[in-house]
Amino acid sequence: MKFADGHSDFLSKAIDSKSWDSLASSPDKLKKGNVILQVYAVYVSSDHQAAKRALRQIELFHRLDVKRVLKKSDIPDDFSEEPRVLLALEGLLPIDGYPELLRVFHKLGVRMASLVWSRINSFADGSLFDREPTGRGLTPHGKEALKIMEELSWILDISHLNDEGVKDAFENFSGTIVATHSCARALCDIERNLPDEFIQEIAKRGGIIGLNYSPKFLTCENSANIDDVLNHLEYLVKVAGEDHVGLGSDFDGLPGYPEGLESAEELPEFGEKLIERFGKDLAEKIAYKNWLKVFERALPKD
Repeated sequence: MKFADGHSDFLSKAIDSKSWDSLASSPDKLKKGNVILQVYAVYVSSDHQAAKRALRQIELFHRLDVKRVLKKSDIPDDFSEEPRVLLALEGLLPIDGYPELLRVFHKLGVRMASLVWSRINSFADGSLFDREPTGRGLTPHGKEALKIMEELSWILDISHLNDEGVKDAFENFSGTIVATHSCARALCDIERNLPDEFIQEIAKRGGIIGLNYSPKFLTCENSANIDDVLNHLEYLVKVAGEDHVGLGSDFDGLPGYPEGLESAEELPEFGEKLIERFGKDLAEKIAYKNWLKVFERALPKD
């Protein structure tokens, strides 16, 4: 079984790590886990030196011994064996207030972005943890950013947007919309998870929901197991359809993971569980084929 994964925080961890290989989604672990396409996010935790930290992560991305995914011809296929990586911005703090700078990051290799992490910036409000929702949608800067993302053929990730922001994104963005690392609110009622109506709208537009491995998102508790992951995937398939569900581990960005799914190198065993639950054809769609289809449709030819 091969795999594609919609979200990892490897880069933000790696620039401060003395040993890349110890991280859950290092290139070496991706290869051991048969991951043929991985999205590496550029994440900064605050606006202090945000641009500097983002550029350090992008510089590291260009130094890695992996093939970069920039256009359709870079997308792996069933015969690929080495991991390929697509670069995404997780929140726009590095360009806060200046949506035109998205064009600079495009030249640096970025092909996907979320407007915000779970906080507030000049583009939008995030799905805030343990705080009252603001009820605000996208700002004028946020809507301008969406226009530029359409111009660049970028993919929009709505995983961290609040509900009002997601609704505004549906109204103001005609490109490909995905949720790279989210779960279903019907199974775990937290703002960071998606209600069924959002899941269905993403599917209607040809997007995908990448399942987040966070126990807090899967079970609303501090622990989870493989059955919890499979049950959540089964629900997403029921709501979104079998062509619009994938994986979005959030490796290297979580305090804990489901037992038996703590790093990319454990994915082959997980693949066996996917086949047992869903059968080979659907298991392959969830594991990697649905993500490849989204990138094939969304990325530019050159």
